[in-house]
Amino acid sequence: MYPELWTIPGITTIKSYGFCLMVGFLSAVWLAMRRALRVKANPDIVLNLSFVALICGVAGARFFFVVHYWHVEFAGHHNPLLAIIDLRKGGLEFLGGLLGGAGGIALYLLVKKESVRLYLDILAPGLMWGLAIGRIGCFLNGCCFGGPCDLPWGVQFPYGSNPYIWQWENRQIRVPAELINSTSRPVSLLGAAALNMSDDRRRGPKRRVEDIEKQLAAATASDPDSETTRQLQASLASAKRKLEKFKRENWLGVLEKAQLYPSRMNPGRRTSVSELQQLAQNHPSLPVNPTQLYSSIHAFLLAGLLSTVFYRRTRHGVVVGLLFLLYPIARVILESIRVDNPHDTAGLTISQFVSLVMFVGGAAYLYVLYRFMPQRSPRVVAYIPPEETNDK
Repeated sequence: MYPELWTIPGITTIKSYGFCLMVGFLSAVWLAMRRALRVKANPDIVLNLSFVALICGVAGARFFFVVHYWHVEFAGHHNPLLAIIDLRKGGLEFLGGLLGGAGGIALYLLVKKESVRLYLDILAPGLMWGLAIGRIGCFLNGCCFGGPCDLPWGVQFPYGSNPYIWQWENRQIRVPAELINSTSRPVSLLGAAALNMSDDRRRGPKRRVEDIEKQLAAATASDPDSETTRQLQASLASAKRKLEKFKRENWLGVLEKAQLYPSRMNPGRRTSVSELQQLAQNHPSLPVNPTQLYSSIHAFLLAGLLSTVFYRRTRHGVVVGLLFLLYPIARVILESIRVDNPHDTAGLTISQFVSLVMFVGGAAYLYVLYRFMPQRSPRVVAYIPPEETNDK
């Protein structure tokens, strides 16, 4: 698990999941544009479709997640609207993105009077390519995890990860008392973010308050009514507010309470942060199925299969039809291995239910495609690059 790739000091932190999504999207667009040129389709339309798919796909994926987890994640939030649009902590579901993106693409092509079948065929392999890279991001982020297993390739996630929390909540693992926040309701674990924070970052806001207090004491002794003293008083009030906010958002108060336990190495003193960190490192999750990597491998294979079919197809629209037929089969199987999604839709997970609907829809689409539609889309027109037009 490696949720953060690197940090740009004072600016931002690059998340692994978001970085993988970016790489998957950009590389999929590049491959789709090359594919379009090889079959004399317009790569500019592919580029436009990619951004339509990005916007509609993210909207669909977020909408799917919000509807699915409304009562768990959003209903009790003090500002539900802000929580809905805040994507920093994730909260996207692929099937919602697939349906939203496909709908947006089809609408765009219909408005532009371009071939829906041709361009969906061009984009289909890239969709699976992007998914494959995105699932690597899921693995690094620790989401979309599988259940415990005793397989040689089972993966142990660290303390505080999603699989770890799930196993603790389901009484599959024991957690040392020092790492349990028993004062909260419901009882929770000591946050990994606070535990793994560097000493400089953890102490920084408090040191800032202490520095201003020293400056204020000196200024007050010199001239209690001076402009400098008033400015320092305002700065101190602001620094204290930031300190309290920092402690609250990063659960530092819970970390301080955990340090009140007697040290396991020397019961005569309190537990140090380094001892808590070592304790957490010694208590990873049980080995689980790396379903993220299963999904990634499957998506890479399906991308290769769809790309091969694309160059050998005899009918426009068959590639995207195969995507809607084949992807749901693997998704239903993977959902039976994953444990992070509840079985709350007709005894199935919501993803399994949508996958079955998608499979039926894909089968019906292929039947109509072969039974009633022409082999070649009537809207397909060979694309002539601008340089060739200028030469003529």
